[in-house]
Amino acid sequence: MRCLYLVQELAPYFAEGGLGQAARALPELLQRDHGIEHDLLVPYYPWLVAERGLRTEEVARLPGIRIAGVTAEATVERVLNHDGSCDVFLLRADVWYDREGIYRDGRYVEFADATARAAFFGWAAARWAEVSGRTYDLVHGNDWQSGAALAHLRRARGSAARPALLMNVHNGAYAGEVGVAEVAGLGLPDAFREPFLTAARGRPSLLLAGLLAADAATTGSPGYARELRAELAGSPLGDVLEPLALTGIVAGVDERVWDPAAPGRLATPFDRDAVTPGKRANKRALQHLAALREDPDVPLFGVCARLVPEKGVDLMLTALGPRLLDGTAQLVVVGSGDTAYTRALAELRRSAPGAVHHLPRFDHDVASLVYAGSDFTLMPSRVEPCGLNQLIAMAYATVPLVSAVGGLRDTVSELRGAPQEGTGFRFAALTAQAVEDTVADAVRWLGSSPGEVERTRRRLMGQDWTWHRTARETARLYEQVVAHD
Repeated sequence: MRCLYLVQELAPYFAEGGLGQAARALPELLQRDHGIEHDLLVPYYPWLVAERGLRTEEVARLPGIRIAGVTAEATVERVLNHDGSCDVFLLRADVWYDREGIYRDGRYVEFADATARAAFFGWAAARWAEVSGRTYDLVHGNDWQSGAALAHLRRARGSAARPALLMNVHNGAYAGEVGVAEVAGLGLPDAFREPFLTAARGRPSLLLAGLLAADAATTGSPGYARELRAELAGSPLGDVLEPLALTGIVAGVDERVWDPAAPGRLATPFDRDAVTPGKRANKRALQHLAALREDPDVPLFGVCARLVPEKGVDLMLTALGPRLLDGTAQLVVVGSGDTAYTRALAELRRSAPGAVHHLPRFDHDVASLVYAGSDFTLMPSRVEPCGLNQLIAMAYATVPLVSAVGGLRDTVSELRGAPQEGTGFRFAALTAQAVEDTVADAVRWLGSSPGEVERTRRRLMGQDWTWHRTARETARLYEQVVAHD
C-alpha cells in the first residue's frame, strides 16, 4: 500500500505544534513497521528551508492556476537531506508561502488569504498525484487545509476505487470557512461545487469540502470523536460527518525526540529507577535557568502550550495567581500566543519575582527541561482533541492536571480515590474555582505523600503512549478504508 500524506507542518523543519510532530513520526512508523509506503507533501516555506539547511531538487513543474484573483505556478521539490525514510516533497509557490509564518504573521494574526492558500495547495496536491508517476492507494489529508485536495482527488478518480480518501480532523473548531460568494474563486471542480454548496446550506468551509469528498474520517481521540459528533449534530458539518464513522485514535509521543533518559539536552537524563533524584536535579536546573527561587519543596508548574483561549490560559492564570504572588508555587511557560496572555504573564513576573518565567517561543531543549523539572503540568483546555503535552509530561514523570475533555479524559485517570491506578488530576468543572481547588489538592498530595508521589511518577513513566501504538491503530484504519472502497 502507498499513501500520500498531505500536511502543512513537518517537525523538526516547519512546525508550530503537535501536527508537525505527528507528520514526522506517524508516516515513518507506518512505512517501517507496517509496510505502508508514505510520501509527504508539505508547502515549501523559503525562509525555513534556508534556515534548516534543507537541500532540494525539482521533480515537477505544475501549470499556473488562478485562485482568488492570484495566478501562480508551482514546482514540486524533493528534499534530499532530511532525517527520515519517507520521501518528502515540498510544494513551492512563493506568492503563497514566502511569508514570515506558517499560518500567521508576526503579530499572531491568521493570514487573511488562508483559505485561498489552502485552495491552491489542494489543487496542486491533486495535480502532483496525477503527474508524480506514483500510484497511491490512499490519500491522508490533515485538517481543513487539505479539504480542497480531497475534493479535486474525488473528481479525478471518478468511478474508480483508488485512491481512498481519509480526512483527519485534528480540531473541528478550525474549519476554513469561506463566504458563499468566494467559493467560485477557489478553483474547486465544477462538478463538485453544486453539491458542496447544497450541503453547506449557506455555511461553506474547506473542512466541509474535505469531509464531503472523503471515504472516512479520523480524529485525535475516541473522546473527541464523541464530542465532535455531538457538537456538530444537525449542522452541515455534522450531516456530512455522520455517515463517515469518525474514528478516534490517540496520537503518540515520539520517544526519539522526548526521551528523559537521553543525554545531550539541558535536562539531566533519568529513568524510572532514578525518578526521584532525576526530578530533583532537573527541578534545580530549571529553577536556575528560569531565574526562579531555588527551592526543592515549592510546587513547580510547567506549561508548554499555545497561549490561546481554547487552552484555558485565563483559568490557569486566575487559579495560580495568588500562589505565585505569595511564593507558594512557581510557573514556567513556553509558548507564544495572544498578546493579552503574554502581557498578563509579564505582569505576573514583575509582581512575583522569582516565581514566574515565560519563554515566548518554542525551544525544544528548554521544553525538555520544563517537562523534566516540573512537578505538574496544567491543562485547563476548553477543547483538546488529543493533547500531546500531557503525554510528554507523563513520559517525564510530571503529573498532569487536566480538564475532562477529549483526549485528556482518554489519557489521564483521576488520582483522587484511586492512588494505585491514577495518573493525574481532573477538574470537576471548567471554572477557575475548580482549577484552583484541584491545584490545592495536588499541592497537598505532593507535600504529604512522598511515597505515593514516587510510585505515581514511576507509573507515569511506564505507560505506552508512543507512536508505535498509534501506528498500529492507524494501519488497521488504513486497511479498512482501502478495503471498503
